Amino acid sequence: MAHIQASNTQPTRRSALLLAATALAAATLAGCATQDFVRNTVAPVESRVSSLSSRADGTDAAVRALDGRVKGTEDRLNALQANVQQTQADALARANAAGKLTEGRFLMQTVLTDDKIKFASGRAVLTGAATADLDQLLAKLKADNAPVYLEIQGHTDTTGPADLNQRLGLARADAVRQYLASKGMPLHRMATISYGEAMPIADNKSAEGRSANRRVQLMVLR
Repeated sequence: MAHIQASNTQPTRRSALLLAATALAAATLAGCATQDFVRNTVAPVESRVSSLSSRADGTDAAVRALDGRVKGTEDRLNALQANVQQTQADALARANAAGKLTEGRFLMQTVLTDDKIKFASGRAVLTGAATADLDQLLAKLKADNAPVYLEIQGHTDTTGPADLNQRLGLARADAVRQYLASKGMPLHRMATISYGEAMPIADNKSAEGRSANRRVQLMVLR
């Protein structure tokens, strides 16, 4: 009986060892498969994360640049507002001193920029676009049917000598006054003044800034 029990025990041990070896091999293969799976899954994710990080950095830089442009625009708007307020006050003071107003208040302003006027260099000849804007202003004034006083202000950029710009600003303002007079606006209801290059609303270092500074402003007062 002892001999028979020994014979039955040996196959059982061999089976156990075989099962253990098979399990180990399976675990090893599973481990390799798992590592391959992790590598194949994680690597693209890491690549996407890196790409998103780079895009985020680029977005941050774009946002900072946009903030800078917005700040520059706000500064220009503040400068323009200060300019308008100053020219309004000056125009009212001059009109009151000349006894030209009945109520002494500011109604509105029209700005003819270089984009509309397109004065040739050193010249003061109005274009069709400028006269069209002036016609619209006259139509509005006639529709309001109220006595008004116009101060026509000429402005230039800083190109050329300051004394030449002073004369050029006045010549352009006079061109506007003469056109309005030809359309029925009484001459005694209009006055011209040149600020030359003294009151810029933009940076004269850029072409865009110089274009904005070459303008005629019309202050409508009552």
